[in-house]
Amino acid sequence: MDFLQLKKRTYSYLGFRSVGQSAETDEAITQCFAELEKIAHFRYIYKFLETPPAFLNVEPYLEYLKGSVGVIVCVMTLGGEVDRRIKYYERTNAAFAVILDACASAYLEELSDEYEASLNLDLSYRFCPGYGGSSTDDIRKIFRILQPEKIGLSLTESNFILPCKSMAGIVAVGKKAKKNCNNCAVFGHCEYRKEGVTCYGSVKK
Repeated sequence: MDFLQLKKRTYSYLGFRSVGQSAETDEAITQCFAELEKIAHFRYIYKFLETPPAFLNVEPYLEYLKGSVGVIVCVMTLGGEVDRRIKYYERTNAAFAVILDACASAYLEELSDEYEASLNLDLSYRFCPGYGGSSTDDIRKIFRILQPEKIGLSLTESNFILPCKSMAGIVAVGKKAKKNCNNCAVFGHCEYRKEGVTCYGSVKK
């Protein structure tokens, strides 16, 4: 695992919360990843579909899938213990809880990237409902396809996945593309960009 990339991702999330880089934060990040390695229970379930399901036949999915030969529909999670540990620190050490939350988000992204790389397919980046103006209601459609309730995931009425450190999305197969901000619906008022970062990395904009 690339811990340098993990740290960059973590600082991207922390930058959104105006937590700057420091020796103290670096040490807390190291502690958080050590804790996550012990308590996280990463699960990734997916289904490859040659024909995209009907809910993907609208923009921005059509543009994302252009030139692909199929799509992976996927759900991934770190498991419930991570959520419980974050809530524990919210009661006992609020600053550490913020850092652990950011580390968990970065950890989930990194483990998901590694899992997808292990599939040995030409894959684009993950595209999650809510990106680029797409509807978070589409998470429910992904749930209907994969039925991740069998590994303990559920949805709230407002389409938040529980446990919180979970994601649902799609990955285009047969094409390679990198994330960028140009087509994002919140480009003009993105809080990440105001901090000089992106939601998918720490590159200055």
